[in-house]
Amino acid sequence: MCGRFTQTKSRKETLEALTTIELPPLFHRRYNVAPTQKVAIVQQQEPTQAVESIWGLEHSHSGAPIINARSEALAERPMFKHLIEGHRCLIFADGFYEWSGKQPYYFQLEEQPIFAFAGLYSRDRCTIITRAANANMRGIHDRMPVILNRSRWEEWLKTADPLDLLRGTAPPLTCRPVSRRVNSVAHDDPRCLDPAEIQTEFL
Repeated sequence: MCGRFTQTKSRKETLEALTTIELPPLFHRRYNVAPTQKVAIVQQQEPTQAVESIWGLEHSHSGAPIINARSEALAERPMFKHLIEGHRCLIFADGFYEWSGKQPYYFQLEEQPIFAFAGLYSRDRCTIITRAANANMRGIHDRMPVILNRSRWEEWLKTADPLDLLRGTAPPLTCRPVSRRVNSVAHDDPRCLDPAEIQTEFL
């Protein structure tokens, strides 16, 4: 699963990494992006213009937004089958969080400061596609987001066989424990990435 991520690079740094992709006017640094908040995505039909999208697809049977879509189910569930054919997107990030109990861990690509999650969108909402965790993630969680290197962005938006692309090898990640400040969605500042404090109990 993927329930929080970051976009900590400046607008200038992000534009340099995206090269031919324009950012929405209100794009800014984010240290604790959470579901139902607006994120920057590139839609399949507009590959050169990032737009704002609400993280979490609407669910017709419950009030909870669909923030993740399992890659293994995309060809089976009618909702996802429709979206995978013509509503794929890139969701930009430079890191994401996962938890072991109450302790958050921060994951990044080893050699690429900005990457994209493979996503799906419907109208003004989006979801992040997940897959089985790789060796870096497995000790923390059994799922991870599908991460696309810069060289795969255009292919994801244009390929006639997107499911095959999702089955590729997950890139290696770095991981470190960070402050529990990120546990609250009310906190969205650099201190979310502070090194984890050692928890000491006195009996």
